[in-house]
Amino acid sequence: MAIIGIDLGTTNSLAACWKDGSLELIPNENGEVLFPSAVGYVEGEGFLVGTAAKERLLTHPGDTVASFKCFMGTAKEYRLGGRTYTPMELSAMVLERLRRNAERVLQEEIEEAIVTVPAYFNDKQRSDTKKAAQVAGLKVERLINEPSAAALAYRMAAGEEDRTLIVFDFGGGTLDLSYVECFDNVIEIVAVAGDNHLGGDDIDKAIQAYFCRENGLAEEKLTLEELAGIRHLAEQSKCALSATGQVDMELEVGGRVCRARLTEDVLFELCMPLFGKMKELFLHLLEDADSRVSQVDDLVMVGGSSRLGVVRRFLSELLGKEPVVLDETDRVVALGAGIYAGIRRRGEEIRDMLLTDVCPFTLGIGIWNRSGQDRNILSPMIERNSTLPASVKNRFITTSDYQREILVKIYQGEEYYVDDNAYLGEVAIEVALKPAGQAWVDVQFTYDINGILHVSVENEMGERRQIFLANQALSPEELERYAKEMEKIMLPPIEQPENQKMLARFLEYFENSTGERREQIGAMIGYVTRGLCSGRKKAVRNAQEVARQWLSMLEESQETKEERLFDGRDFYGWDEETDWDEGEENWNREEVEEAHEDEREERRGSKESKQDVEKEGRDDREVKQGDREVKQGDREKDGDDREVKQDDREENRDGEEVNRADGEREQGNGK
Repeated sequence: MAIIGIDLGTTNSLAACWKDGSLELIPNENGEVLFPSAVGYVEGEGFLVGTAAKERLLTHPGDTVASFKCFMGTAKEYRLGGRTYTPMELSAMVLERLRRNAERVLQEEIEEAIVTVPAYFNDKQRSDTKKAAQVAGLKVERLINEPSAAALAYRMAAGEEDRTLIVFDFGGGTLDLSYVECFDNVIEIVAVAGDNHLGGDDIDKAIQAYFCRENGLAEEKLTLEELAGIRHLAEQSKCALSATGQVDMELEVGGRVCRARLTEDVLFELCMPLFGKMKELFLHLLEDADSRVSQVDDLVMVGGSSRLGVVRRFLSELLGKEPVVLDETDRVVALGAGIYAGIRRRGEEIRDMLLTDVCPFTLGIGIWNRSGQDRNILSPMIERNSTLPASVKNRFITTSDYQREILVKIYQGEEYYVDDNAYLGEVAIEVALKPAGQAWVDVQFTYDINGILHVSVENEMGERRQIFLANQALSPEELERYAKEMEKIMLPPIEQPENQKMLARFLEYFENSTGERREQIGAMIGYVTRGLCSGRKKAVRNAQEVARQWLSMLEESQETKEERLFDGRDFYGWDEETDWDEGEENWNREEVEEAHEDEREERRGSKESKQDVEKEGRDDREVKQGDREVKQGDREKDGDDREVKQDDREENRDGEEVNRADGEREQGNGK
């Protein structure tokens, strides 16, 4: 039995497989690999799917539908053949035809399918995609994001060199951007951004509106057939423009011939509102990736709409980079899905690749709004663009006195108020009867790469309640298997035993060291800890590799301590003779040295501050000493004044005695 990869697209869908050591796109009965995602109904004949249905869009627009993928996961319905159908059911018809084509070409049953979805699909949209596959008779264990599949195809084509890229996936109805790091056998999705309602169809609508304005036509007054004719003309003109640079549009509408001229400059102006949205998405992506355009090696174009000259012109002006085009842009995602199908089969001819992904939307719970409003607010648990698998634990307390239970409601989205986000489920658990704020529960979210969310709630008595939220129904056996896998995921890298053991060895060396050696080990502990806590595969791997190198040097240093002390070698071996490999390890060394320098700067800053304080203290002491000397001088002056006064008093006494003597003499003379 075979495993195939499927790109379920808005405009076209494709299937691919890895067979006999090579990648193949699977054609339909007419030899075409592009299978239109269109469904029509013919009275008395039944349903038409694919090319036959697309051809009827122009002549029978009321009985034919397309672009229904844009509304996957919503309540929108389409009426065909006297009944209504959801986007999920229509997608199932397309997938069923792709399965039958694959079984006809490969001459074997399809065991499993890898289906791609837009990176910005939420849980409900992903769930409906899996349901559509099940209805079509396909077993789907893994959905992969379309930009991730494109990055895989890029990696296989570009070779082993480490690269950082942005995947620009612009299809018929959606736009996805992904910031991707490729290194070793890992393709790490760092951040995603997108718009599920921005695609080539919007450009068709802009051209349609332009044609109507040029000819004084009111779109709301046109019939379905007339609108379908103008839309078809707009699509044809858009595709022809890239080759000719100018297209003269002409169509008979309501009994008169209508004309308009479409040029590259005209279309560029028509697309400016769409380009404004694209620019905002790029800003959003780079901000979440904590990066800049200058750090990106390649811009990879994916999706049929990315072939348009005006789109490439806009991107070149915005980013200052010429886009990279792999094969035909509308086939790249399917090729990546086919490669991943080969990896799933463990084909010997294909190298195993680790394809990581990120959480496209924030996952959180509803908590009490302290402002007094009736609407609860979202408390994020796993933030958007967290690398998967991810696990986060937080503690929450009661809000009422003697509250009997806590109800944990789970949501997905970015909005402040919980009722503006997508509700996923809930877990209730009893708590200790205590005053408000004293009883608590620990809530742990664990989200795996297959889109399965495990929520565990434990109270202070050790009682535990849990729920699995998957975008498909899980059997008891699957629940048990996923529960075991989740136990492994729940430990983040910093808490994993091998990493804890490594950090413990560093701490031991730190305790037994002094001076500069201790500073360097401290800087290394900080570098490794930041890497393990980063949530990025590449950063975690780099931290582990550098830590192993340093521990090896430390151990060697310990073993040869006496020899080094006698011959005067630097204990770290950070001299000119040290054999550091080129490339990434050099980069790691620079990172560690930078961290070390930062720590030295902090220490220097602390010493300078201490010196400033000591100087101020000395200045204060000198001022106080001066004050004491002044006071002593004042006291000496006061003493001098007292002595002068004493002399005056003595002179006065002498004068008095003289006066008395003179008086006595006068009295004597008088007698």
